[in-house]
Amino acid sequence: MASVSFYVKSDGEFLNSRMWIPEKSREEAVVFCHGWGGGAPYDDLLALLAERGYFALRFEQRGYGESTGGADLSLWSQDMAACAALLSDVAKRVWSAGQSTGGAMALIAAATHDCFCGAVSIAPFCSLERIVEDNVDARGILEARFGPLQEKHYKGADTLRFARELQKPVFLAHGTEDRSVPFEHGELIHKQLGKNARFRPVPRADHHLTNVDRSPVFREVVEWLESHSQSSP
Repeated sequence: MASVSFYVKSDGEFLNSRMWIPEKSREEAVVFCHGWGGGAPYDDLLALLAERGYFALRFEQRGYGESTGGADLSLWSQDMAACAALLSDVAKRVWSAGQSTGGAMALIAAATHDCFCGAVSIAPFCSLERIVEDNVDARGILEARFGPLQEKHYKGADTLRFARELQKPVFLAHGTEDRSVPFEHGELIHKQLGKNARFRPVPRADHHLTNVDRSPVFREVVEWLESHSQSSP
């Protein structure tokens, strides 16, 4: 299994990206998006996906890390779709995925872009309005990155509203002891998604599932994806 680094062009900006390449492809891919603070350690999940035949791409949103442009929350799903378009030559089906803000945007991207066949979402928030109420640090962190929160941000990050329209399969995981995005957010999103979603509470887990053995959760993610696959590696 190899990995390569490159840039993906999205609306004139360049997104710093890394992709894990499977030795034997099942012609499916996953685009993974980080949270509001930037990069997070999910390379173990992406490597596991590649081992099972998936192209696994993670990228830095515009304004983060080595990506160009200014950070703009309202464009996150657009940037995810640009990454998916790049994979069209190697994958017949592409899944959106992410954690925290990236988890929320994975759901929104799947709801608003036909290039995604479904989503994997870890610890998403149900709306920007709700998370700034439930996490006292959220507004300061978000406005330090995006500037004063505007209507376009609230509308573009209203996960519950988009989940109501999402008719694609979803795997949703959330730690029960998440202090950044309370577990109740995951419960509300699952209720809105209904029968299209599989909800995986992670007992005693924090926001990044790093205080527990998260490997069983990641294996479930892969097994769930394989159960919705149309091909074998």
